[in-house]
Amino acid sequence: MLHIQFNKDNVLLGDFPILRNFKDTISSMERNPCPLIDGSSVPYKELDCDTVPGRPEILVGENKTAAGGGSCDEIPQELTLTKILSLAVVDSINPCAIAVLALMLIAIMSYNPKKRMKVLFAGLAFTLSVFIMYIIYGLVIIKFFQLVQLLTGIRVWLYKILGLGAVVLGVLNIRDFFGYKPGRLATEMPLMLRPKVKKIISKVTSPKGAFIVGIFVTLFLLPCTIGPYIIAGGILSALELFKTLPWLLIYNLVFVLPMIIITLVVYLGFTTVENVSGWKDKNIKWLHLVAGIIMALLGILRRSK
Repeated sequence: MLHIQFNKDNVLLGDFPILRNFKDTISSMERNPCPLIDGSSVPYKELDCDTVPGRPEILVGENKTAAGGGSCDEIPQELTLTKILSLAVVDSINPCAIAVLALMLIAIMSYNPKKRMKVLFAGLAFTLSVFIMYIIYGLVIIKFFQLVQLLTGIRVWLYKILGLGAVVLGVLNIRDFFGYKPGRLATEMPLMLRPKVKKIISKVTSPKGAFIVGIFVTLFLLPCTIGPYIIAGGILSALELFKTLPWLLIYNLVFVLPMIIITLVVYLGFTTVENVSGWKDKNIKWLHLVAGIIMALLGILRRSK
């Protein structure tokens, strides 16, 4: 288990306690010389890393020095806006979400063919419900990762596992480009779930109904959209739960952005729902390819560190 010893009486044990209490512990200490194995202590400025036994890692601000090696490298920052945005883009171009929104808009337009305003409100209501539910799912995923780290102390391996998972998801999506089959697990909604989703959506006749249906439909979307979200949740688990909210808001705004755009272009008459659905079917292989390349690159970059 990882631990940080500030002095003889002040020690933090475990990944999650260290992440939570490190800054507060540092700020509460006026001075803190480095304790040595022989019981003595020396100020960090006078510490000779080449003579310290055991090759410990000494963290100082943004840098780390590996004792015995005499080098200072920047601490890898797992959490970056680029990573979160990239994962969100992969999720946003997922054919599942586009297909479900198209079905919902078709149901609304079939019931109210001349009331275009209802199409706008229904599309936005559906998108809002998906946005809210995915925020909740994100918090659950992050809390799960935090509990796992707290109980087992696997943070050292967590990012390696997430990196491998990203590579696998990337390869599965690239596979769908070269040999596409609808309903494959982890990349699309399973075929056995599609009739149930269509049946639920066909009953939508109002914006209120679209919002309620959106809440339930997210459960059917999870099998094909949860992959990138799990990777993002694992990265965000390094933060306190409350501090992950801005990141989740950014992620999910990007995730639902295509839904908002499709709703607006249909409402404004630039295209029809049928054209949107047809474009999705025609380009579904390319959507998988783009998503696969982004996921694979993220995973390879993570695994190479």
